[in-house]
Amino acid sequence: MAPTEIDVQWQTSEIIKYLFEDDDDDRLNRNFDDSLECDSPTVSASFDPVLIADRLRTVADSLNDNPEFKDALTNFKQAAAQEAVELAFSHSVEALCKTQVSQRPEVLPEMQIIRASVAIGLYIKKSSPDLRTKVQSAMTAFLNRRVGTWIVSQGGWNKVADDL
Repeated sequence: MAPTEIDVQWQTSEIIKYLFEDDDDDRLNRNFDDSLECDSPTVSASFDPVLIADRLRTVADSLNDNPEFKDALTNFKQAAAQEAVELAFSHSVEALCKTQVSQRPEVLPEMQIIRASVAIGLYIKKSSPDLRTKVQSAMTAFLNRRVGTWIVSQGGWNKVADDL
């Protein structure tokens, strides 16, 4: 059964949660979560937020040395000091998506948004730990707002992760 928009919002939240946790926390929580039954939206048994987070982390790491990426981060840090983090995050992702780094014809615009969001979110997690929870929340809201419907139309995060 195809995921609903609520399923994808929950999946996005879970993926972002694992993106922002340390590697040791991931393994511990994954083992703990495997033994729990929860009231989360119905999601296929093949949905693995840790695996998808790992794939996204690999994609994000490929952008870290790019000058346009570093410029977008500098702009984010300046904007975050002056305005709401969610708005600053959104502006930074959009700026990075407009650069030549992420504008490759074979990459769908939605995938560009996902890749840029993850790269910026993980970099800020490492470089500005004090913004971690704010950026995690901003990233989840941003991805749900900007690509949530598209992820649903693709068949959920499992299908999207196959194309990362």
